[in-house]
Amino acid sequence: MCREISNVATILEIIQGPATNVGPAKDPPVTDDVYDTLVRLGPYSLPCLVDRLTDTRWMPDPRSEPLLGVPVVGDVAYMILADKGVHDVLPELAHKKPHEMRMDDYFLWPSIGNHRLRLQGAVRSWLLKHPNCCTAPPIIWTANLSVPKLRMSPNGLARARIRFSELRPGMSRQQVLRMAGEPDDIDHGIDGSRQSGSERLGLLGFCSGNHNEKLAYIYFTERWTDHIAQRDPLRDRYIILFFSAEGKFTRMFSNVASIPPIFPSKEAAWQRLMWEPQVKKK
Repeated sequence: MCREISNVATILEIIQGPATNVGPAKDPPVTDDVYDTLVRLGPYSLPCLVDRLTDTRWMPDPRSEPLLGVPVVGDVAYMILADKGVHDVLPELAHKKPHEMRMDDYFLWPSIGNHRLRLQGAVRSWLLKHPNCCTAPPIIWTANLSVPKLRMSPNGLARARIRFSELRPGMSRQQVLRMAGEPDDIDHGIDGSRQSGSERLGLLGFCSGNHNEKLAYIYFTERWTDHIAQRDPLRDRYIILFFSAEGKFTRMFSNVASIPPIFPSKEAAWQRLMWEPQVKKK
C-alpha cells in the first residue's frame, strides 16, 4: 500500500493520534482508503513507511487545513507514522522543544541537506527500542466474512488490468466509461451524493473539496461486504477513479496487486487537471 501514498487525500486532525488509543469499532466506515489501510496494517506497514521518509516526490496536500508548508511523500509518510504511534523525533533533531515547533518546521527542516536521512535513522532507532509500537486498532467485524460476495475470475481480472492500464489523467468521464465500463457505484460528493441505502458511499474524502474533486467511481474485483462505505480495505479488492469538478479523470486508487495506481507526478499537471478551465476564464 505504500505505493499509494501519493493517493492519500484526507488526513483529519480529529482522527490523528496513536492507533493504540483508538477504541474498538464495529464495521467502521472508511475515511481514506490509503490512510485507513496503512493504519489498520499496524506494525506491518512500518518498514515501508519508514523507507518512504526520504521520498521527495510531490503530491497533493492531504491535510484538512493546509495552511503552511507543501508536504511531499516523505512528509505524509511521517504524518501517518505519528498517527500510528511513532514518537515525534523531529523536535529533538531540530534542537527545539515540541511547543516551539511551527507547522512549517515539519516541512522546512527535512528539506535541508541530509536531514531526511537523519530523520529516517532516528525513527528506525526509536522503533528498535519500542518493538511493541503501533499495533493495529481493534475492529470487530459484525458481517459474515467466510465467503466473498463477488470474486472476479482470472480471465475477468486480466481484462480489467488491460482496461485500467489504458487510463490517463485528463480523460473525460465519457472516455473513462468507454474504456473501464460501468462502475459498481458512484459518489457525487457531499453536496449531491447519491446514497447507498441510508449512508454516504465515502469514496470522496472529507478533503476532496480542497482538491476540487467532485466525483468518484468504484469497481470491485473481490467484495466481501454489502455496504460500500464500510468496505474492508484489507480484504476487499477494488479500484476507485476520481474526477475533478470539470469532469477530468485525476487519479486512481487500486488495492489490486496487478493493477497499479495512477496519480499526477507534478504539481503543474495536477493544477491543470483541477483548475485550468477556471484559470482560463480569469
